[in-house]
Amino acid sequence: MDDEGISRTLTDGIRHVPGVTGVFPPRPVAAVAETVLDAVTPVPLRLHDPDVLVDLDRHGGRVHVVAGISVDGGRAAADTLRAVGERVRELLDADGTATADLISVTVRLIEDPTGAASTGTDDGSEASIDEPTGSA
Repeated sequence: MDDEGISRTLTDGIRHVPGVTGVFPPRPVAAVAETVLDAVTPVPLRLHDPDVLVDLDRHGGRVHVVAGISVDGGRAAADTLRAVGERVRELLDADGTATADLISVTVRLIEDPTGAASTGTDDGSEASIDEPTGSA
């Protein structure tokens, strides 16, 4: 399988790990650049296919797998990271065409499971959060 196919398999596999709520391109600068290009060009340019979000960097026979994820705040981020690393290793072992020497996973967002910290609404307008500040 080529690197794009491996990335697609890893992206899908990571999305199904308990506690993972999203997979992002591991290089935020590239994602920002893509957003800017989309805003100023008549035809959107895609730096990342939505199903190919895990990078495989090959250097001198070594493979470095790099992924960015968001996690559910209801589970310890460290547990989710560990599970993602194990899943990546399982998928690569099953594929047999690549063995990772290093797996780097970065948590880019921890989502609040209760939604209590949300500051936006479904229609895109801003909302405020009122929290008690004094004693009863």
